[in-house]
Amino acid sequence: MAMPWSKSSQGLPEIDSIEECASVMKGELVVLFKHSPTCPVSWMAHREVMQYWSAQPDVPLYLVSVRRRRDVSRYIADQTHVGHESPQVIVLRRGEVVAAGSHDDITAETIAAFVSQTPPERVADTGILGNPEPVS
Repeated sequence: MAMPWSKSSQGLPEIDSIEECASVMKGELVVLFKHSPTCPVSWMAHREVMQYWSAQPDVPLYLVSVRRRRDVSRYIADQTHVGHESPQVIVLRRGEVVAAGSHDDITAETIAAFVSQTPPERVADTGILGNPEPVS
């Protein structure tokens, strides 16, 4: 089932506002691709993202132009606590970061691996991801 995208940039839906981003980030699964149209490395990553998306068109994947929407890019970094890079892919499940990668790490295979991951457990009331070592 193809998703009914309302906006697109070369086929990818593009996030145009902080409000739209906040709503999208709450989804069951979302892949955010931060892209700079003036960067050759970002265009190589874009090709990989498109390759992944053509094989997995039902995965909600959104482009954020770091040139046009710096505010949205900063919002993502603030909300996810993942430092801003471009190009960058961030995968979230129910608002929790599952995985992130940037630059040459962005391949169709890497995105597929990221999407197949589940969020790490939260250590009770600390906000720390992962399973703590037992305290002796």
